[in-house]
Amino acid sequence: MKINHTLGILLAALCVVLAGCKDDSDTAGSSALEDKDGIRVKADTFAVQSALGLCQPVSLTPDSFLLGECDTRFGTVKADILTQLACPEEFEYPSAETAEVDSVCLFLYYNSWYGDGKAPLGITVYELDRATLNYNDRYPSDTTLSDFCSLADSTHISAISRIIIATEPTDSVYSSSLGKYVPFVRVKLTDEFARRFFRIRSFTSQEDFQQQFKGLYITTDFGGGTVLYVSDISMAVYYHFTYPAGATGTDTTLTDIKAFYANSEVKQVNRYLYPDREQIISQLNAVQDTNFIVSPANIYTRLTLRMDSILQTIERRLGDSRDYRVYVNRANLTLDVLYDADKASSRPRDNWDTPATYMLLVKEDYMETFFAKNLLPSDTAAILATLTAATDSLANVSYSYTYDLSTLLTNQLRSDNPVDEVTFMLVPVAVTTSSSSSSATITAVKQLQTISATCIRSADNPVDPMDIEMVYAAFNKDRR
Repeated sequence: MKINHTLGILLAALCVVLAGCKDDSDTAGSSALEDKDGIRVKADTFAVQSALGLCQPVSLTPDSFLLGECDTRFGTVKADILTQLACPEEFEYPSAETAEVDSVCLFLYYNSWYGDGKAPLGITVYELDRATLNYNDRYPSDTTLSDFCSLADSTHISAISRIIIATEPTDSVYSSSLGKYVPFVRVKLTDEFARRFFRIRSFTSQEDFQQQFKGLYITTDFGGGTVLYVSDISMAVYYHFTYPAGATGTDTTLTDIKAFYANSEVKQVNRYLYPDREQIISQLNAVQDTNFIVSPANIYTRLTLRMDSILQTIERRLGDSRDYRVYVNRANLTLDVLYDADKASSRPRDNWDTPATYMLLVKEDYMETFFAKNLLPSDTAAILATLTAATDSLANVSYSYTYDLSTLLTNQLRSDNPVDEVTFMLVPVAVTTSSSSSSATITAVKQLQTISATCIRSADNPVDPMDIEMVYAAFNKDRR
């Protein structure tokens, strides 16, 4: 108990002394304390390696689906959607003997867009006719379309190409959760498809339904200046049915609507085609002082922590690690964002360098598991940071992400099987929270799909390279 008490006092005192201090050298010690119990506290700055990180195209459940085509700072992107629709189990249309379909419409709700919002965009819809998506499978973001849809004339089920202008929606619905009206696109499907779909009168399960209706392919066939951020997809069946005449001698006709949703119960895949990706990667690699995160193109920033170098420095400062236990009290990794908000405010809506609000620092070998299993951030494998603004004495505003690596580094330094290095990927994410009277709890983290990029100072930046500011303590194992 004496050791813990003393350690706490020393660490608290040292943190006050070191607040706001930074040494520009990679491993420069700024302070050292030692008490009669053999406790030593030191501070160092450790270098971080950063580079362009490329991921294999993997379709993760995003916060929104991209739909459209446009030229960006990072080349041309075309995005479309393959989706199933969910249905109630053991559903059956009422009064099936007298029911007749009136129409079927697809609804695409979008919360924003990228590019020229005034440029016309043509939306068309096909029915999947070759195969349906498997809920448990992982599909690449460049999924081969021909595996699922033949694009035959018979599968083209939008009555006409629906031409829209993103900035001038003709329809909207009020969202109580968002507190605003959300625009949507209504695409009328062909009468032939409506009659055929309506003949699917009953089904015992989602699997049974998908055997009869495999899903939809939603794409664009006109326009190259706008990409919609689609938040929700649904399909509505409008129909009427008649009750035969009773004692009054008059038939009664009623109308109804049945909705089928693309929700978490079914599979959805967002396809991204980047024909210029290799050229863009070459251009980004040539920029030594800046790292980029461009999510739909699967271009991220990879960070590497050299644990062997950190341990060697600690041993030089403290002696043989076998003689003591290390505790990392503070280990802050701050990533400086290259972004001018004042300049951006005067640009059009297609800002290519708008940073993400949330950035996840996730272990590279943990990345796919994290999103596939809908895991939440932790302090050891997937650390979340929020974009933070700071204003200096001259009213200049700077932006950054700060990660607390103290627990992760403590575990690594005290591991019985230490590794030479730990690699991470920086991934922009969207965060869902639930609020209580005292705090907000993170309930979901999804990969953020936005065409704009986040730019940060690299480890090779000559002005202010990224590094870890670390305060650590050790006490001799023999003194307990």
